[in-house]
Amino acid sequence: MLVRVNGWREIRTVSFLTLTGAGAGSCGRLSGHDTLSPMKAPLRECTLSPREILRYRVYGSGEKRVLLLHGLAARSECWIDIVPLFPSEEYTVYLVDLLGSGESSKPRGADYSIQAHANRLLDFIEREGVAGIVPVGHSLGGAVVLVAAIEAMRQGRERLFPAMVVMAGPGFIQRLPLMAEVFQLPLAGPLFVALYAPDIWVKVGLRAAYHDSRLVDREHVRRYAPCYRDRDSKRALVATCRQLVPPDCEELTRCYGDLRLPVLLLWGRHDHIVPLSQGQRLVQAIPGSRLEVLEDCGHNPQEEKPAETFRVIDSFVRTLHA
Repeated sequence: MLVRVNGWREIRTVSFLTLTGAGAGSCGRLSGHDTLSPMKAPLRECTLSPREILRYRVYGSGEKRVLLLHGLAARSECWIDIVPLFPSEEYTVYLVDLLGSGESSKPRGADYSIQAHANRLLDFIEREGVAGIVPVGHSLGGAVVLVAAIEAMRQGRERLFPAMVVMAGPGFIQRLPLMAEVFQLPLAGPLFVALYAPDIWVKVGLRAAYHDSRLVDREHVRRYAPCYRDRDSKRALVATCRQLVPPDCEELTRCYGDLRLPVLLLWGRHDHIVPLSQGQRLVQAIPGSRLEVLEDCGHNPQEEKPAETFRVIDSFVRTLHA
């Protein structure tokens, strides 16, 4: 069951970004589209600077284009259940790994703040020549998309994306997730990087994310385990957690009312990581935004309710092409 809240207006709290600018460079496509398995598609890369390389895959070859952006301690594999639902003859789907995650580079000392991720997203869209794409950001990725929309407005780059989908993405200050709170301690980060992460560590995070505990299985642990075991990924994760709260978050939230683009907000009713109250506040703050609520769903709609999540996104994108 799905509940809809309409209006370019709708509210509680857990960090602006709980889980949630690059220099000269060049972007290179490695090869064509894959229409069967999204994770078997050729890996491509976009070089934003000598140290900052975003890697991604492309599924389908349709006119409608969407860009899927994962959350904290995740990678593009988190979309694997929903991507095949996008008809490949209608959609071109970009699966992008944030800097520090998945297949993208993980430079030491890089800026892993949400603001930096947002500017990289704008640069990626521009350099790859995909202006007009619709970004769909989950959790941290949702916060990145939200800030990117503000930056696009500030920089006069609104043409880069005409609409956006924020899925369980925090837009207001809330309590940091336990992982991010722990990593504020001086020794916690180095210990995490040095030690092997057993499956139980991954399962703790998944139990917090999923409403249906049956999803905490071997397959889902496998999807997320590399985020906890690759040393460079762990180092980047610690750095990201320590930069989750934007120093100008109050200024950013004041900009929501100035946004003038279609915005879909998508939430699980039982999200305990970024609660539904965040979506309710965002729909009140962003003119013309629309909030969709999935019942019996937690923090990861694309994995818990892929069919319903696809239908909501597909309906939204189709209104843009009507």
